[in-house]
Amino acid sequence: MTALGHPVTWAGPRPLWSNTQGLGGAPAILRFAHDDFMDELSGLLATDPGALSGHVARFETWRSVQGEADPADLTERVPLPAPIRTARRLTLMAKRGKAPANLPVQTEPAKLLKLYQPVHMRHYVVCATLACRQPGFPDRKPAGPHEQIGYVLRRLLPNHDGALVEHAYVKQSHGGMWQRLASDDPEQLAPGEDRLRLFPLRHRDGAELRRTLWGAVIPVGRREEYLAADVSKVTPRLIEGQIAALSPAPPPPRPDSKRARLAEFKLDFSEGWKAMIQSAVKAAGDIADDEGSDGSDAGALRQKRVREANLACQTHSWLLLVDLYAFLKRHLPAVADALHGGSAAALSGKPRELYDWFARQQSAPQTAALANGFAPLGVGEPASLVSMAAALKALSDPAVVDKLEAVETAYTDTAGQRALWPDFHFLLAGIASNGLGGGVSAGGAFKELAVLSDTGAGDQDLIDALTTAAKPEIPGPAMAVLFGQVDKLVALVGRALPTNNEAQARALPFAMKLAQTMRQTASDSGRFVIRFIHLNEDCGPLDPPTLSAPSEQFELASFFDPDAPARPIRITLPADTSPAGLRKHARGTGFVLSNMLCGQVQRAKGLGFIDLVRQVLPWPLHKEIELGDGGGCKSPAGLDIGMICSISIPIITLCALILLMIIVTLLDFIFRWLPWFIICFPVAGLKGKKIGGAP
Repeated sequence: MTALGHPVTWAGPRPLWSNTQGLGGAPAILRFAHDDFMDELSGLLATDPGALSGHVARFETWRSVQGEADPADLTERVPLPAPIRTARRLTLMAKRGKAPANLPVQTEPAKLLKLYQPVHMRHYVVCATLACRQPGFPDRKPAGPHEQIGYVLRRLLPNHDGALVEHAYVKQSHGGMWQRLASDDPEQLAPGEDRLRLFPLRHRDGAELRRTLWGAVIPVGRREEYLAADVSKVTPRLIEGQIAALSPAPPPPRPDSKRARLAEFKLDFSEGWKAMIQSAVKAAGDIADDEGSDGSDAGALRQKRVREANLACQTHSWLLLVDLYAFLKRHLPAVADALHGGSAAALSGKPRELYDWFARQQSAPQTAALANGFAPLGVGEPASLVSMAAALKALSDPAVVDKLEAVETAYTDTAGQRALWPDFHFLLAGIASNGLGGGVSAGGAFKELAVLSDTGAGDQDLIDALTTAAKPEIPGPAMAVLFGQVDKLVALVGRALPTNNEAQARALPFAMKLAQTMRQTASDSGRFVIRFIHLNEDCGPLDPPTLSAPSEQFELASFFDPDAPARPIRITLPADTSPAGLRKHARGTGFVLSNMLCGQVQRAKGLGFIDLVRQVLPWPLHKEIELGDGGGCKSPAGLDIGMICSISIPIITLCALILLMIIVTLLDFIFRWLPWFIICFPVAGLKGKKIGGAP
């Protein structure tokens, strides 16, 4: 009888058997602190396999004491004759057999093992030995392609009683998910479980017999993918998955919902409206604070600021209303048709309630005050519409939308520019005034939200699940009330939407899916184990897969983990930063600028730092920035032109460093981070200029 006829098992790496509980050891995780770790691992196995014990991973941080010296570097960088290599290996193995086990000393208190990413200069290899259960045949090789080996990464998540159970990572067409194992049996393989590949690691034992370890690099860099995956409590068995694979069933029907369409409404319209409201309220408050300023032209200056703010708000309002009408056309076509036709005769129920709110007219004083916000009025001033329904009807014309999408300049309602823009004003949020710089306050269509009924429990649950805005206490109590009123409109739209499978809706945003996953996992930081598997695909349920014992539990460190070691990175800035020195650097980086970006860059080049600061200061220090109405670069003949600019990267790097220092210093009053930001060490003789070839 041969070893191929015996059942198999997974054991710990053979070179570590003297340091484990015999054949039943779990897979070992080896830690390497060099990017050439595969050469290092190969050198260990070729020269002194027992030295693997010095690489068994233990908890570490960058603050850990250095302790004992790192294991000897046994990478063969100088070729040696085969007899010398063999004699060296046997000598080292003989010495190791007489010495006590040299597993690394745990200098830190017992803590959960944390695996760092390659960017932290850490690499981890998990390895194990495939062996026969029959004594005397310790090594086992796959007998053919029908025998598959690999490993699976399992996540430990709490069950109903709080005990940690293993979940399998299952890959699907739309991404991965963590699936609970049938009967919570960790020795089962889940249908579709992501099996990762192993590679062989050859070595010789003390009797000069060829041995094979199976190993794999742990994909620590996939941490965010693993932690963002959904969690499923469904527990199918492997045999059920095999049967389903033989006769694939049609995909299950999509569940009926409104969630994806409401998320689309929030992304396209309501969240942008909230940002407009917050901006308008702040701008109105800043301008109103100047109302007590002295000077005959103070009112005129305030009114100019009101007008310029409203021109920007009007552009945003037009674009948001275009997106709102497109949403209604996709998902509430009856409401969109009623708005286009100006009649709600065909509507009833909740869609009619939504239409009626759109058709609600603003009060005459509110309309007049918002119109005054565009003063001084000119001849042919665009009409100020009194309802959102009227604005949506005007924007339902594709020609108007195409004209709005094609414009390249900023909105100004001067006679020469008026033909480029829609011929009406309607502010979702803007600034009202008396036309002379007085009576400044925030206004707009959001003032009509207060008449909407409060959201019900079901509506509020749906809104809470979709919320992407800041917490109410962040923008302030008054702003929280306004945001809540916008959510009333979200609830009204949700009640008007029919319940269906949402096949025509966009996919939920990644951030929303991630928030749902984090709620499911209770913000669990992620605890994992690894199991090696052996699968005979020809046997099916008669010979179930063989899984190893679990490896040591570990967590995957994030990119910005505070315990992570720092990879040494050297950035050499230009040494000679004088004009004479900087002029010598080639400008070999090309930036391609469209005609629009070219015009914006040219306007920005005329600004100074003081101009930017005074733009946000109150009167009398406030200074308006005159940038015109925008537009792209043009040749003298009126031809649109772009540019390709060649820029000096060394100068860009110096600017980035200086701006970094300034910004860090300015923001220190919020974060208090300056004591931990930078540390500098003097280097004697490091000069920027070299005179006559001498430093």
